[in-house]
Amino acid sequence: MTTIAVVGGTGQAGRAVVHEAAGRGHDVRVVSRRRPEHLDGAAHHAVDLLADDAGQVGDALAAVFDGADAVVDASNGMSPQAQAVFTTGARRVAEAAGRAGVGRVVVLSIAAVDESAYAYYRAHAEQERVYAAGPVPATVVRATQFHEFLGIFFGPDSRLGAWSRLGVLPYPRGCRFQTIDVRDVARALVDAAEGADPLGVAPAPGPSGAPTATVGGPEVRDARSMARAWGRAHRSRRLAVGVPLPGPLGEFFRAGRHLVPGGAVGATTYDQWLAGR
Repeated sequence: MTTIAVVGGTGQAGRAVVHEAAGRGHDVRVVSRRRPEHLDGAAHHAVDLLADDAGQVGDALAAVFDGADAVVDASNGMSPQAQAVFTTGARRVAEAAGRAGVGRVVVLSIAAVDESAYAYYRAHAEQERVYAAGPVPATVVRATQFHEFLGIFFGPDSRLGAWSRLGVLPYPRGCRFQTIDVRDVARALVDAAEGADPLGVAPAPGPSGAPTATVGGPEVRDARSMARAWGRAHRSRRLAVGVPLPGPLGEFFRAGRHLVPGGAVGATTYDQWLAGR
């Protein structure tokens, strides 16, 4: 049995990793700021990676990591302030893992994250570099967007919710996606924590210098067809309408740099995921 510490283990990806690792019989330790209601039997450790006292944070992490075989960093931060988890937080995790004698660190990242000027992506790319330069051998697992990602466009409470109130189902015009089930990503991360190839994808030196494997969903689809599939699944009568996605993220998606057709190793399609909701 392997002992795996999951940083950010109460977030979307982290919860899936905890479930997958526990299901394989591993001893799982969860690190997050707050204790969740359910932990799948894993031990929880409350640590704020961005707390002011760096020494205290380092000591707390080292205590959690003591005796662990691997650390999986599935932490996330969307706001400019929270994105420090990818830099300051990553450095603290890497240093503590080194102090505790952890054998490997596995980092969740995003496909082609180094090829976009989008601030969130830049922070994630820096996270990869932090771990690559750290004291513990690191493997980066890059993934395409999760199936849930398109909810920021489609859902009535999304960032484009005003369109929904007009009877419109907005989708990013001119974009295709290769979304992946977060459970498939969790399997890839636990594979790497065990020292195996993530979903059978052999890691190769990535832009950061760390061994990197990129996993993608099983199909590439245009956003319009995905919007229509979402509408059918939710019995929505809203009309699918393409809207422009401005800025560096829109440019990144329209150029298709986030697609990895050669890495289509995910098992669950978007339609299958919708059917299971």
